[in-house]
Amino acid sequence: MKNKQSRKVRRIAIPAKNASYEELDRFFDRHDAVELLEQGIVEMDPERKDLEQMLREYWKQPNTRQLNIRIPAGARRMIEKLARRKTVEVSTLVRMWVIEAMRREAMRP
Repeated sequence: MKNKQSRKVRRIAIPAKNASYEELDRFFDRHDAVELLEQGIVEMDPERKDLEQMLREYWKQPNTRQLNIRIPAGARRMIEKLARRKTVEVSTLVRMWVIEAMRREAMRP
């Protein structure tokens, strides 16, 4: 019976800097956060000061950058309907959702 200390930990190969989204997706599907933390590939920011600072700065910035995403046609129709119900533009509604999600994630431990 092998004890835990004699077990070799296999080094995780990090994707290249120019890795495609598909390669990154496969990488994160194969490795969980605990493995990545244990090998020093990612680290936790217990104070989250950087995220809090980014959120504060975000509110002062104009909407000058564009982000394109692909979603199913049905999701687009639903977002359009929800935006009409709230009497806002589709991009405004999605931006509101993104901001709220960023705020929630930044506050998570």
